[in-house]
Amino acid sequence: MEDIYEKILWEGYGLRFYSGARTRTGLVCKTDKGLRELKKARERMSSIRYAHDVKECLYGNGFTVISRFYNTMDGQPCFVKEGTLYVLEEVLPFAPLEEDGKEAFIKGAATLGKMHACAKGLESNYLQWDKERLPLQFSKRRIELAKIKRRIQRQGGYDAIDLLVLDHYDTYMEQTMQAEVLLQQADYDALFDRAEKEGAFCHHSYKGENLRVAEDGRLYVGGFEGCNSDIPLLDLAAYLKRYMKKTEGTKDGITQILESYQKNNRLEDKEKVLLQALTIYPEKFLRLMNEYYNKRRTCVSPAMQERLALAAEEEGRARELYRFIREV
Repeated sequence: MEDIYEKILWEGYGLRFYSGARTRTGLVCKTDKGLRELKKARERMSSIRYAHDVKECLYGNGFTVISRFYNTMDGQPCFVKEGTLYVLEEVLPFAPLEEDGKEAFIKGAATLGKMHACAKGLESNYLQWDKERLPLQFSKRRIELAKIKRRIQRQGGYDAIDLLVLDHYDTYMEQTMQAEVLLQQADYDALFDRAEKEGAFCHHSYKGENLRVAEDGRLYVGGFEGCNSDIPLLDLAAYLKRYMKKTEGTKDGITQILESYQKNNRLEDKEKVLLQALTIYPEKFLRLMNEYYNKRRTCVSPAMQERLALAAEEEGRARELYRFIREV
């Protein structure tokens, strides 16, 4: 296996490979120019090039706690070998941010706010803005929820997942409709247009395993491969939901996390309304439910039943989060 790494480093980057150590994300390589992390890219070429542009914008605006892509000898942010894409990055600190309490999330929120602020001015030939995606998702999932309820009621009997959906139907239908109303109250179209004009992006995987703590205490951010052009508040909403999932989740904690985020990226009133819409919308449960009912099934999957039950618990915590945000 080392032969392929040696060839990639030499043919793509002009580096000599001495040895390597596997990590969760790739291979840390010792080369004649120091340590580098080599990864197989799971994304398309356009996504890698977009992530490269995001990183370069952030770094140029002072957000240097990231691992940039090394360019190949022909100036590309990735290398193609036998049909597979590879990227070479600077090595991040090894210690992940332990999401074991409020203080960790407060620290993470400050870094998230600065990252979003430093994306201003982002330009790329690989932008993927889609204003209709979020409103259509909200309405589509609401319609699917109603269809699935009717399908369940036409059946001769109910299984465990059917009962779980029926038990939560009224609550999630109300929350989905409420999210759509809040989306309009937030003037979502205007917020989207401003984000597109000013330059913004959504990381989509801002969480402990992609956050690394350096010896000096600085927090580094990795995992940019799945980022795309979208309103950055999606990151903040997901991070707040993660706080509620990983900790006891208190109003005081939410207050401090939002304050920490806003030290570097102040939220306007309508952005706070949009944040409410993103937190009250039961995205995870509806996504898993749709995945289950749109596949052919001969019996109830215990794994899916457990995933849906856990998602229902998380949505309950998200309702608490929604109330906390409204009160902050």
